[in-house]
Amino acid sequence: MIQSLLDGFSGPGQPFMIAITAAFAYALAIGLERSFRYFFQWKCDEEAISNAVSNGEIEKAMALCGEHPASVLLKVSKDLDSREAIWDAMSAAAPPIEKRTTLRLPMLAATANIATMLGLLGTVYGLIYALEGLGGGDASRATRLSEGIAAAMTTTAWGLLTGIPALAAHAALNSKANSVLGFCEAIGGQLALNKSNQPPSGAS
Repeated sequence: MIQSLLDGFSGPGQPFMIAITAAFAYALAIGLERSFRYFFQWKCDEEAISNAVSNGEIEKAMALCGEHPASVLLKVSKDLDSREAIWDAMSAAAPPIEKRTTLRLPMLAATANIATMLGLLGTVYGLIYALEGLGGGDASRATRLSEGIAAAMTTTAWGLLTGIPALAAHAALNSKANSVLGFCEAIGGQLALNKSNQPPSGAS
């Protein structure tokens, strides 16, 4: 099968094979970048951070967060002295956090669909190419039929081999992104709750 795919880059389906390869490279780049963010750069001990926030140890929680998006919520709320002010600050910080967390994920799903559609378009083109050869001589007819059918099959296979893993990667990474955002929401709720449970300033 690998050899058939490689041969597809030199047949009538070459433009589609190249376009699908470009989509594959783009999807791979997004997948690797997002995976690095979620599983390495933003990796942290969520339980320890939650415990530190519950105990009012905001500086410790920030240190534990590292570059995790939740650190933004800790930074904007650490010097505020009322629950309302904290909610306002976190509400302003939430959209940039969500944008940063889900960055390029929609493009990963779109690229998967585009690769699949390019494969199907290559299939149609390959069949048209093959059928147009029916009016030629015996030798050219057989050659054109075989080249057209080969192009149809290889572009379909390459489109699916690109699209299916990209869709799977999108599902996995989107789930992780939702987990990151869920943790940020939990931290935000803890920060507001801690402030509401503090006695008013000046109280004995």
